[in-house]
Amino acid sequence: MTIHYSTGQLYRILQNFQHQRVSGVYYIDIITNSLNTSKKSRSRVLILQEGQVVYGGLKFIDNQYFARRIGTQLNHVWVDSAIKFAVQKLQKSSSFKELLDIIVRIRAFKWEDIENIVHTQVVQVLEFALPYPGQLRVDSTVECDLSYGKDNHALDWLKLMQDVSHRQQEWTTRFPGGSYIDVVPHLPSLGLQVVTESSIRQHLEQWVDGKRSLVDIAEALDKDPLKLVDTYIAWAKSGWIVLKEDTSQTQAVPTTKTQKNPIVLSVDDSIIVQTMIQETLGDRYQLILANNAMDALKAIKANPIDLLLLDVTMPGIDGLEFCRIIRGIPKYRKLPVVMLTARNKFSDKLKGQIAGATHYLTKPFEPKQLLDFVEKCIDLEKEKQKYGDS
Repeated sequence: MTIHYSTGQLYRILQNFQHQRVSGVYYIDIITNSLNTSKKSRSRVLILQEGQVVYGGLKFIDNQYFARRIGTQLNHVWVDSAIKFAVQKLQKSSSFKELLDIIVRIRAFKWEDIENIVHTQVVQVLEFALPYPGQLRVDSTVECDLSYGKDNHALDWLKLMQDVSHRQQEWTTRFPGGSYIDVVPHLPSLGLQVVTESSIRQHLEQWVDGKRSLVDIAEALDKDPLKLVDTYIAWAKSGWIVLKEDTSQTQAVPTTKTQKNPIVLSVDDSIIVQTMIQETLGDRYQLILANNAMDALKAIKANPIDLLLLDVTMPGIDGLEFCRIIRGIPKYRKLPVVMLTARNKFSDKLKGQIAGATHYLTKPFEPKQLLDFVEKCIDLEKEKQKYGDS
């Protein structure tokens, strides 16, 4: 079975799989626009057991390869001996759980270490898969009994989403307003002669060709892309490379109302929150998404915004400061502003009101709660305009 999905829909699909308690291997083909090709596909794999995620990576692997990768991550030089011993004891040769149980019992691995490594892999799969359209191919015939600990639990979905959101904020800090998945390093105009260190020059000569993205290079080196990008940013500051962002993924913002639906601008650096907002409001409103204050300000100036959904905690200019900025511009003093935040104290709400927020919605909230809240805000604004209430 193959499921085609548009931007922002994958999160809801995975939630449905959880509710349906489905099992199988899920091959994700992520479609992005690249500077070098009009469309580029990146493949990832998730494995679910009864709706719960137990594995994620670049490809599906067997139990021995999986154990060997865990050993490599843990820098165990004798992992091959441990696997060889465990394989001889297996009753079912393809069993992940049985193989890992034996390796843990001989104290070669710890369950906590195994789970942490796979958790990190799944987070990296989701951080690149969730924001983009693509297709999901489902294979329910493949058996994978992977689980963790003596109680055979799956990975914690809530913690996965929290870590995805955190990493997305980290990416936004490094590339504000840009599409980080297709950032491509280039050599400077003077070439490698400006690079003073031979080891770095050798690396750049091998990997930087103006075609490979940072993600491509990280995958080839089996490195965390977020850690690799920090190294490349440091090299860029030294003038050894140039990082070019792919702006073809940025959202096209209409300059006029082409529909009767009100225009809602959502400003939030959380990919999870933005996905949920898009799924909830996209059918009823013209929705514009921005993940930082600068892009949001550009959107407000270019569009007749009817309602602003504003996250309080964002890197750089936070929601409170951004609200004060737009309230300082006469044109936007009456713009309805809904503050979205996990902070629920009276003092926090007071700060929002002082900054200029007209409404306040506390996270976490259900999609229907958000939809009802936005509808009430829009209706209230229409009533004000109808009767000239300032």
